[in-house]
Amino acid sequence: MKKGSLSLYKSIYNDLEKKILSGQYKVGDRIPSEKELSEEYKVSRITSKKALEMLAEKGLIDRAPGRGSFVKSNSTDETDNECLKDPKNEEDKVARPPMIGVILPDFAESYGTSLLSGIEKEASEKNCFIVLKRSYGRQDIEENVIDSLLELGVDGIIIMPVHGELYNREILRLTLDGFPIVSVDRCLSGIPVPFVGTDNISASAKITDYVLKLGHKNIAILSPPYKNTSTIEDRIEGFIKSHAEHGVGIDDSLWLTDLISTLPEKDAKENRQRDIDKIVKLLKENPQITCMYAMEYNIALLAMKAAKSLGKAIPKDLSIVCFDSPFNYADEYLFTFIQQKESEMGETALRLLLNLMKKKGDVEKVYLDADLVIGTTTGKARSV
Repeated sequence: MKKGSLSLYKSIYNDLEKKILSGQYKVGDRIPSEKELSEEYKVSRITSKKALEMLAEKGLIDRAPGRGSFVKSNSTDETDNECLKDPKNEEDKVARPPMIGVILPDFAESYGTSLLSGIEKEASEKNCFIVLKRSYGRQDIEENVIDSLLELGVDGIIIMPVHGELYNREILRLTLDGFPIVSVDRCLSGIPVPFVGTDNISASAKITDYVLKLGHKNIAILSPPYKNTSTIEDRIEGFIKSHAEHGVGIDDSLWLTDLISTLPEKDAKENRQRDIDKIVKLLKENPQITCMYAMEYNIALLAMKAAKSLGKAIPKDLSIVCFDSPFNYADEYLFTFIQQKESEMGETALRLLLNLMKKKGDVEKVYLDADLVIGTTTGKARSV
């Protein structure tokens, strides 16, 4: 597509207007969607969206969220303002509240629910609507979800990006087009996208400091595959940092980093049992292990089951620590864990997004502290 002297969106607008006014698109006909136009003209979704918005403003099309855009008038008189005007008086129009898309890989009581609660709380106070979608940890689904939210007409997006070797191209495109988007929990390195999440390096160092002071020197790490997963990479960095500060060596042969049963769409019973078997094997082959550090709450549950199957008493024989835990009203927690400030994370993400939508503020990276909560699964290291 040649740009010429016109803006890209204006060129698309002119093409569609011509087809409508000439009768090529008749009244009631569906015209191409934002996605179809972006592919046809090789432009971003934001550009095609702007062209469709201009057609709607001129009264040539009606936009039905979730259904598409349809020709409203095929008048050949471009100067007939009465024909092209919105039938409602502009002064009588009431601007709808901002509509915010929220995309998460998944959410649970142990992590995610309080994050959503924080977003919703702030949205209610700011009179915003929330549209929630899950990506299930897959970039293809994430891309389709972004497309569907844009088609719906959301004004901004809060996203917990799916990890991968490369970032989703739709996120990159939205960023380049200046569409309001905020990343939570997982920072997009090298991309100017506002971010809010836990300072995972400091949080991980905090819980590692605690178990090292209890005398644990042979600590196993249990995690999903962490390559290109910034949160877990940072937690491992904090683990290493703490060991260095305490002058304790690290044995990475005690690391088990291929557990998959906690990943979205991988939580089948057979996968859980396979992961438990891997932990059992690790403990049998390394009797010197006195503590297991699970990067996620559900992995900690698997670790406990594996330990008990071997007759190990918790924490007498083996301590277990982890990130996150379901909320307990009585403040009586099973695991010693790192408690992230999920609600504050969600509230902050919504505020950052609204500032972007108002063209206020710079690209902020907000890192929140986390708390160490002492449960019943840690004690002094046994002698080995």
